[in-house]
Amino acid sequence: MPAANILTEEEDLRPYECDGLSVYRRLPLAVVLPETIEQVQHVMRNCSQMGVPVVARGAGTGLSGGALPLADGVLLGLSKFNKILSVDSANRVARV
Repeated sequence: MPAANILTEEEDLRPYECDGLSVYRRLPLAVVLPETIEQVQHVMRNCSQMGVPVVARGAGTGLSGGALPLADGVLLGLSKFNKILSVDSANRVARV
């Protein structure tokens, strides 16, 4: 994964400290911005092996606090996955 897709500096982490619910703020340990499924798998595998929690985040517009980062965890930014590949209306699933 390109080094530019791994954020660890405080000023780079600030935009990810909350989602649309801005009352609660916390900086993650790191933000990772994968561009491929293989990169997502690599991040998840490594974090699992090291016992590092991961929070997945889309566009960060949620209002329920579901994508709030953990101070000792990695925020997995999935905003680059923005092309709809398929839609299963019956099961209410979109593959991006």
